[in-house]
Amino acid sequence: MSAAIGTTNELVSVICTTLGGAAPAAPRRAQARASGASSYTDRHLAALIETWVQQIGRDDPQRGRKAFRVFLEAVLLTHLGEELMNDPRFYQVLDDVQHVLELDASSAPLVKQAVDQLLSKQSQEAPPRR
Repeated sequence: MSAAIGTTNELVSVICTTLGGAAPAAPRRAQARASGASSYTDRHLAALIETWVQQIGRDDPQRGRKAFRVFLEAVLLTHLGEELMNDPRFYQVLDDVQHVLELDASSAPLVKQAVDQLLSKQSQEAPPRR
């Protein structure tokens, strides 16, 4: 997933703009790294996303949307703080952000690229489910 760093940063910028915020919350990430309490650090993020995406059935017609949602949720929690996972409003924001990103002409190609990368990784590593 390291090849997608540029795309991830672009998507985070689009997300922050959509939310009306500034640049990603790097200090929050630094605090999480220093405390060792966060599972959403850069070191674990790719593995976490891959694990969650592998749980999506290959025959699921919504597989691409679900894979992107997994990616989006992990990225938002990484940049905005994982304590948001306990706030039900976070999931409404997640729905809204995903919807806007998928429909926006400038971000839709980035979403498609992210989905393609997420699913190609799954296809390469996981045997078909029976």
